Amino acid sequence: MAKKKNKIILVDADVISHFIKGGEIYSINSIFDYELKILDKVYDELKNNISWKQQIDILISQGVIQVIPFPESNSEVKREYFRIKKQLNKGDGESACLSFVRFTNNIIASCNLSDIKQYCEDFEITYLTTMDFLCYALSKGIYTEQRCNDFIANVLSKNSRLPVNDIKNYTCREIDI
Repeated sequence: MAKKKNKIILVDADVISHFIKGGEIYSINSIFDYELKILDKVYDELKNNISWKQQIDILISQGVIQVIPFPESNSEVKREYFRIKKQLNKGDGESACLSFVRFTNNIIASCNLSDIKQYCEDFEITYLTTMDFLCYALSKGIYTEQRCNDFIANVLSKNSRLPVNDIKNYTCREIDI
């Protein structure tokens, strides 16, 4: 199926790391009908882990995920990026993602709800978490319940956090994208 071109899903490092740890990084692009992209600032965070960098580089070479530059020439985005970093005390990747999606009407994928949820609600930004990816994949028949649970178990076994250990124990939220 062709991807929709009117928006992108801008993926932050935490969602990428969950899909790597969950053993499903090569299926991440099959879940939603939008292209997945990461900002160069997020790629810089990911490349600090050599095995993640290798997997991300393969995804990039296969066209599954595209790295795009942070729009340094867009003064509105750049000004917001620095405001978020300073006033909200967020990291480079999150600050870049939030400022970018605010002014481009795109979607952010991040699991740091304590960092992004209020900002996204304040500026009516659509956000997705790893669990939203799993819920959507399950509802569309892309993943089975067992595949979701295997993903969750793999992520949890690698010392990452998810809110449940069984997809049945998670209340999926409605996503209108």
